[in-house]
Amino acid sequence: MSVHSHTAAEATAATPEFPRHVVTAVLVSHDGARWLPDALAGLLGQERPVQYAVAADTGSADDSAQLLTESLGDANVLHLARRTGFGQAVEEAGRTAPVLTPDDLPYLKRPSGWDPVTRQWRDDAYDMPELPYGEPVQWLWLLHDDCAPEPDALAQLLRVVDNELELGRDDVAVVGPKLRGWYDRRQLLEVGVTIANSGRRWTGLDRREQDQGQHDHVRTVLSVSTAGMLIRRDVFEELGGFDRRLPLMRDDVDLCWRAHNAGHRVLVAPEAVVRHAEAASRERRAVDCAGRTTASPHKVDKAGAIYTLLVNARTAALPWILLRLVLGTLLRTVAYLVGKVPGQALDEIRGLLGTLLRPERIIAGRRRRGRSQLDKGELRPLFPPPGATVRATVEQFAGNLFGGDEEISAAGRHGGAVESGPGGDDADFLEIEQFARLKRIARKPGPVLFLVLLLISLAACRALLGSGALAGGA
Repeated sequence: MSVHSHTAAEATAATPEFPRHVVTAVLVSHDGARWLPDALAGLLGQERPVQYAVAADTGSADDSAQLLTESLGDANVLHLARRTGFGQAVEEAGRTAPVLTPDDLPYLKRPSGWDPVTRQWRDDAYDMPELPYGEPVQWLWLLHDDCAPEPDALAQLLRVVDNELELGRDDVAVVGPKLRGWYDRRQLLEVGVTIANSGRRWTGLDRREQDQGQHDHVRTVLSVSTAGMLIRRDVFEELGGFDRRLPLMRDDVDLCWRAHNAGHRVLVAPEAVVRHAEAASRERRAVDCAGRTTASPHKVDKAGAIYTLLVNARTAALPWILLRLVLGTLLRTVAYLVGKVPGQALDEIRGLLGTLLRPERIIAGRRRRGRSQLDKGELRPLFPPPGATVRATVEQFAGNLFGGDEEISAAGRHGGAVESGPGGDDADFLEIEQFARLKRIARKPGPVLFLVLLLISLAACRALLGSGALAGGA
């Protein structure tokens, strides 16, 4: 039985929790057969089911399309080109998914006055309004093929929205879940995300931070990940969907930033939990939607960060942001070269130049966004605090000098909270080592030997340091 027929039958038989909200799930897959069974199980097993589900497969070379068809039905699966980006796939799926009305969902309308149990007419039914729960609110629930929502994830997202509506706040447009690791299921990946002026994706979490409920409070954030993002359908259409210039990465930050500027709010609901494998950023599958050939995820992320900043930032802040971007890129390039990761260094330069050398795209993007409805200081608390990114850059430089490639790549994406992943993709748990950094240094004594010899040389030549004069020869 497909998810559509399953949920439709449930909706007809009984009124679901939070009945006013009509949710359409949109799942996008791309070579995700490894994770899709868990993702589909999470979607189908929701305690508060969706009213409709549609999937878009972007030319997968594995069994992704078959898995989707078996679970959702052939009529609910779109087959798109392999180079289709995530945002474009969501747009196509949303266009084909119907907008369900009270005629499609009878529980939204006033019940009949006839009681078949007592075989009598109920006069109180006629005193009810035509729509007892109010005007239906249409939502899109975006899911990746490598993210698995917990059974109560959707209910928790809708609970936050319903609580805000009860308080008279109807400006909530986007709600996102708490993201945990796919392998280490207690590791925090994101509880809301923002972006620094240097382009760093900033989560505010420590490296491999474990979830102990320390971030479990609903709050306004700049952005939430598209893995589990719940967005109002009318706002999504009002904003024009995702930017086509962001086919894969940083599209979430750009969309939520535009939602803020349009006068809406973005919240994170930590009680809603979604596990995320981050397959593209961790190079567990190819990135095919960012050019004619397979692209490096680091380059795609770098270019997306620069574009997002330059098209959304205030005009007065652009000179400072440009300076930070250029200087930060140069420093990170040097750090990658010192850490013997020339590929990452090249991606930094290519990502920067590939965006700055096409100013017409940036100008067009700024024109499409128009003027923000917010004062310049209203969004400031949603960005990283001053000095936080400097500390993270120093830590990343140390990681480049002493650590491995995997840590470098992950730190660049998350700015602290990373999931390094186990040795094999089938591992169920990742052991968190308290002294991992020291062990890596011990296994690579070259930099330590250099530092020791430098200290010995300074101690031996200490007499030459100061105001003394050098003399020798004749």
